[in-house]
Formats: sequence, structure tokens, C-alpha cells
Amino acid sequence: MDEILKQLADNQNKLTALLSNQEDKAAGNVHSAVRLHGNTGIFATSGLERDIISAYVRPRGIASYLPAIPSVSENPRFGSITGFTATTGDQPDNACEDAPTGYMKGCNLTAAFGLKRFDTNTIEMDKVMLKLNRGDFTDLVLHGQLLTNMGLRPGNMSESQVMNVITMAEMIIVGANFERALGADLWQGTVAAGSFPGLDSQIATGQVDADTNSACPSLDSDVKDFNYNDVCGTDLDIVEYLSMLMYYLEYNADAMGLGPINYMIAMNKGLWYELSACWPCSYMSNRCRNSTGTQIAVMNDNINVNERDRMRREMVIPVNGKEYPVVIDDGIYEYNSTNSDNVEAGSFASAIYAMPITMGGGFPTTYIEYVDYRQAMPDTSLLHGLEEFFWTDNGRYSWAIDNNRWCYQLSAKTEQRVVLRAPQLAGKIQRVGYSPLQHLRDSDADSPYNFDGGVSTRDPSTYYAVWDSSDR
Repeated sequence: MDEILKQLADNQNKLTALLSNQEDKAAGNVHSAVRLHGNTGIFATSGLERDIISAYVRPRGIASYLPAIPSVSENPRFGSITGFTATTGDQPDNACEDAPTGYMKGCNLTAAFGLKRFDTNTIEMDKVMLKLNRGDFTDLVLHGQLLTNMGLRPGNMSESQVMNVITMAEMIIVGANFERALGADLWQGTVAAGSFPGLDSQIATGQVDADTNSACPSLDSDVKDFNYNDVCGTDLDIVEYLSMLMYYLEYNADAMGLGPINYMIAMNKGLWYELSACWPCSYMSNRCRNSTGTQIAVMNDNINVNERDRMRREMVIPVNGKEYPVVIDDGIYEYNSTNSDNVEAGSFASAIYAMPITMGGGFPTTYIEYVDYRQAMPDTSLLHGLEEFFWTDNGRYSWAIDNNRWCYQLSAKTEQRVVLRAPQLAGKIQRVGYSPLQHLRDSDADSPYNFDGGVSTRDPSTYYAVWDSSDR
């Protein structure tokens, strides 16, 4: 009997702890989501015109061009043949004697997922349908776009509802947070920061075997340093640097039998604008100097202007007689006078990346993998609705619904990683300086070039009534 009572007591303690834990996790009991209409609603303004224009700058980047592949492998291995050892032994005098022998060598790379999570604010069901009065119209029309097609956020979101449906507005806020965070992680992410290893840390020298930590120099990327020199300056020649980079990488691809490679050149938007301004002249006159360094090529027509405009219009850059597509990516790190002593105020520095997207036969070389939440269905189907969560986007994102009486909150998570299967085919030119006349706006909320303004809530409406004696 004592044993039974002890077991009942243990079960009661476990149940109490579980309920306490659930209460801690429950959605709040106060509506904290943005109010679109009704009292304090940001669109509940008498006389507000129907057309609403977006001034939000969306992030852009290479993720739009990368395939997304589902996976359930936490610690994968990507194998490579790195070469053959030198032979040992002597050439025989007779045909049946032993001859020199050698060995094949290989190297395994790996990748790691990074968890990213965002929640909506608490939504009170009683508040979502309220309007201030008959002057609070809910037929508003959005002009512009709030989300991108990069795939870095949950899909199936209706931007047309963002001004009238609170739950959709909160979900779009979550989507925008995913786009900005994952877009930066794609390049800048590190395991130490709780993310997956970004492309900048993978396009590197010092590659090692995932199982033995043995050096694998044959898998090293080509990394060059422009040392903060101006992209259009005379101290270092950007044409020589980028031309050598692509010649080196294309040679690797051809010598390794991996070609043809589908390359993309990725860089910051400000760097591209400055590079494209001087590239035509520098490219056409490269090595056209006499012994004193004087430029001997004469260009006095509109060829350079036309080529500059074509490069910007078609987003391409000619290198070594071949045109490469250019992609602008807002997630690439940018140095400025605040985060680097090597950059003067008004100037910046960033990197130019040569990204191998696919290699011979269309095999993906750079791609995104994500934890496939669909694979949990054999287990979750046994819960019979006791847990409120669901997946979207072919298992790429998981949503959970947290209910607290008439309040609810949505939570979304994803676990992704970027995979660079052949780092020896990738390269970068680090710390390329540029001094634009004006810096463009940024999507990063922490950037000094991100501008929002306005309000998330308005002052409560004023009214008077015989039954209300409060001081207004």
C-alpha cells in the first residue's frame, strides 16, 4: 500500500510540474499583436485613403537561385577524392617483379543545421474583428510587396490581407523576420552564434577531414585580399584580381573534370554599382600601359558608357571573355567606419564571391538543406490532436499554436543549412573598398541605413459619456 501511495504521489508531482510548465509556455493573456483596426489600430484613421503604399525595403540575395533539399541527416558526410600519393618502390628489371605502388586519398566534409525561430505576438480572438466605428474601413489595398520569393520564409501568406486580418499580419511579420535573419545567416552564420556555418566561413582555406581533422588543401577555396583598396583605384587592379580568380577556379573545374560550372558572382549592392562604373574602361584597357605606367589606350566614344549600362541592366560581368551573372545579396557583410578602423567615414568595404551553383550535368554544388518535418508524421499522428502544430512548404517550416483561453500565439521554426559541396570551386576577393556618393537603404533593422518610422499603435480614441467619469 505504501508503494502504491508513493507512486500516486510521484505521478501527482509529475502532473503538477507538467501543468506548471505548460502554463509558463502558454500564450499571454493580453492582446499584444498589432491592432489594424478598432481602438488604437494603425489603420483606424477617419478619412484614410484606400490605397496603402509599402516603403519597406525587402532583402534580396542568392537564396533565390539555390535549390532547397529536404533532409533528416544531422551529421552528414560529403566525400571527395583529393588525389593519389607518390609511389614507393623502384621500377623492376623484369616483368614479373613488383613495381612501384601508390594510394588514393579522400577527404570528407560535413555540414550542420541551425535552428531559427520566431513567434507572433499574443492575439486575442475578441479583438480581431473590432472596428473603431463606421469610419474605420477594411477595404484597404496594398501597393508594393512586403515579402520576397527567396524561399527564406513560410509560403502561402496573403499580403493583401495584411491591413485587415490581424493573424495574417502577425504571420507576415514572422515571415519578414525569417527573411532578414536567414538571409544574413546564409553568408555570416556561425555555429558559435547559434546558426549554421555561412558561406563566408565555408569559402576558405584550411579545409579538414570531418572524421580525422586531417588537412585537405586540395579542397581549399581561392581567397584573395584586396586589403581595403578602392575597387576603382590604382593601387590594386580589380580586373586582374577577378580575372585571376575566375581563371584559377575555371582551371580547377576543367582539370578535375567537373565542368562546366554554372557560376554566379555575388556582392553587395553598393560595391556592384561602383564596380560596374569602372569595370568597362579597366577591362578594355587592362595591361595597356607603357613602362612609366601611363595609360596608352585611348577611348573617346560611348563604348564604356554603353557597356556599363548593359552590365547594370542585364546584371552580368564579362571576365576572361566569358559573361557571368551577378546577384546582389543584402546578407553579405559590409565594413564601415564604425566596425573597422581601416575604413574612413563615407567609405565601405565588402567581398566579391564566385559561387559554383551547379557542376557538370547540373549536379547541385551550392544548395540549402532543411530538416523535413513531414518525417515526424508517424509519431505525431498518434497524438490525435493533443498537440497543435503543422508543417508547411514541403516540411521546411513547422508552426505551433499556443492557446490560452481566448488568446492564441503562433510559433514558427525551421532548421536549415547551406551546403558547399566543392569548396575548391569557390572563391572570394575580401575587403574590396568603395566610396559611393550615397549608401542605399538596407533591409537589416539594425543598419543605420534602415528607415521605418511611424507607429505600431495609435492613441486611444477620445469620447465622453454620462456614465464615464474618468479624466480624459
